Amino acid sequence: MSVHLSQQGAGAPSNILERVRQCAASVTRYPLDILTGDAQLEDELGIDSVKLAEIAAVVSREFNLPPERLPRGGKARTLGAIAGLVTEVMAESSAAPARAVPLSVPVSIPVPVPPVAVPVTSAPRAGPELEARVRAVFARVTRYPEDLLTLDADLEDELGIDSVKQAEVMAVLVKELGLGEGPKPAVRPRTMAAICEAARALMPAAAPPAVAPRAPAVHVAPAPLPIRTELPFAGKVALVTGSGKGIGRVIATRLARAGATVVVNSFHSREDGEKTTRDIVEAGGKALHLWGSVAQEEHLERMFSTLVEKLGGLDFLVCNASNGLIGPFDRISPRDWDKAFRTCITGTYECAMRARALMAARGGGSIVTMSTSMSQRYMHDLGCQGVVKAGVESLTRYLAAELAPQGIRTNCVSAGPVHGELLGMFPDAQERVARWEAATPGGRLCTADDVADVTELLLGPKTQRVNGAIWVVDAGLSGTVDGLLPAARPS
Repeated sequence: MSVHLSQQGAGAPSNILERVRQCAASVTRYPLDILTGDAQLEDELGIDSVKLAEIAAVVSREFNLPPERLPRGGKARTLGAIAGLVTEVMAESSAAPARAVPLSVPVSIPVPVPPVAVPVTSAPRAGPELEARVRAVFARVTRYPEDLLTLDADLEDELGIDSVKQAEVMAVLVKELGLGEGPKPAVRPRTMAAICEAARALMPAAAPPAVAPRAPAVHVAPAPLPIRTELPFAGKVALVTGSGKGIGRVIATRLARAGATVVVNSFHSREDGEKTTRDIVEAGGKALHLWGSVAQEEHLERMFSTLVEKLGGLDFLVCNASNGLIGPFDRISPRDWDKAFRTCITGTYECAMRARALMAARGGGSIVTMSTSMSQRYMHDLGCQGVVKAGVESLTRYLAAELAPQGIRTNCVSAGPVHGELLGMFPDAQERVARWEAATPGGRLCTADDVADVTELLLGPKTQRVNGAIWVVDAGLSGTVDGLLPAARPS
């Protein structure tokens, strides 16, 4: 995403803030209207240090900022603060006199800049090459953009890399650099520059070089660093039901970005499902669209037969397809109950049973079902879905017990109201959303990305001992819901 404004005033503070907001929206996928200049990024918007690092990197590219001037730490608590820093840096750049570069200097030869002093006697492994390798390992383990990982940035206070993640990095560095041991915990370095110094002290002393006739200096680029590019879900196959739009689309896109081959499924929104598949493929991912209803047995037979024929097996199943009338409780018809039950309960059960053999053949797998945090509480106009989703949570526990012998874990994401088109289906939607936000600690409802975050975690290896769990993702709304009851009707 790059919104380069060429007209006069593009560098005005208001335009800079607007461009920063666009950068934040491209990373978080939040609606622009909640990305105000003075909203606290972490406390109010729930943007953690990892996501903030991504925003900082996008802002850096958007405004061509040098890495050491990336907005972070205390200067990046709001988008307004980030925009202010960008304005300040741009003003400094425009005020600095331009240095003329002789036309005779070939473009391929770098013009000297104020140096980071490196002794001539330093071995290449203990100089810039070592620093590059340390940054590369940090980028690989933390998944931060490398241009954010400057050598003098405070790892914890500025980059949000806690001691656990630092220990992971150090373990990889010790192995890759052949150090034998890492720095003592009591003197844990706070910056990458300090880590480089500690690594130099621990590296075996190099034998003095043999004296040889001096030759003209030849600048040779260092050999490419061995960086693993394998994604966490590379080689995995994931089926996400009901993934043409909404939360399902976000989950499917997220899993594809993590390396999985994603089976996108849609029924009523066939065109949306095909578009989701195209978008994933065009972004460099792998995806297959299978049209069909999980509530219809013949559709399921065709879907799973095609899945096996084309992809050979299954590792992940996300049962996101859903149905259920949103409206007054006394207007739920038997047909409404039947559609909701067949989609949410029967469909989830049938998908899981078909996935069972496929996952067992690959040594196990993971299933995530979808519920609502109002399944255990009353919410006006959500009677049909609330009741049926309570059944989904119970089914999740049964599946967890039944499928565990095959190495299959089953967990449930119980989401609250999520910004998106579904909220617009509630009567008096605008007023209700405002009331829900007022009742939510922090004042912000969840986004589809919040739900996808937890879904991805439950599918992955970091939750190997989590099985049969119901994880609520509603920003705390279900703990403080206002208990609004339907208005009394005249008899």
